[in-house]
Amino acid sequence: PHSFPHDALPHDVLDLVSHSYTPQITFLDIDMPGINGLELAGLIGQYTAIIFVTAHPEYAREAFEMDAYDFLVKPVSYPRFLHSVMKVRSRLPQTAVPTAENLYFFFKGGNKGQIIKSAWSDLLYVEGMANYVRLHTANGTFTAYLTIKEIDSKLNKYGFVRIHKSCVINLNKIKMLEGNLVHMENGDVLTVGLSYRQNLLLEMKNKMLLSMRRSGAPPVKPF
Repeated sequence: PHSFPHDALPHDVLDLVSHSYTPQITFLDIDMPGINGLELAGLIGQYTAIIFVTAHPEYAREAFEMDAYDFLVKPVSYPRFLHSVMKVRSRLPQTAVPTAENLYFFFKGGNKGQIIKSAWSDLLYVEGMANYVRLHTANGTFTAYLTIKEIDSKLNKYGFVRIHKSCVINLNKIKMLEGNLVHMENGDVLTVGLSYRQNLLLEMKNKMLLSMRRSGAPPVKPF
């Protein structure tokens, strides 16, 4: 956990968030010394998830236009605060720390007595097919007798995200997102379900390179 002094200057916060310290979630008010919270969110929103906590409900629309994850109006009850934090954390990518024990996995193949080993990094995507799944890897496609629901709970710890009720993809293997189509590194093109698109974009947001310049505004001068 990290908190900024109430009188912290904007460049102090910007330097901490973008260079020295990168929190998963940053709470901002609208009223801040030297700069308002909306302006500061425009500067640091590419580095951290923003939750506004303010006594000014009239700024809610502008806050969500800045891609804020949530907007809390004071006074905030603890259950409401906790719900907001848990909602944001559930949308942030949960990546596992690579160790000798979790770099690979085993699964039962389509032939009797067959057990196949694969590295997580070789797995491009998983396609659900009723009572079994197809694992598309860098070394070929394999059938495993699992359901997409069973494997999804395991995969989300390794940088995978569900883009359809019957498809989970490896974020590291995306070549391009174009509209509702995901182009994978192996050339496969997958369709993103409408209800899954927003979550995919949120997962990609943490690795998005964005300009700190606001449209129609002069470039931000270094402090």
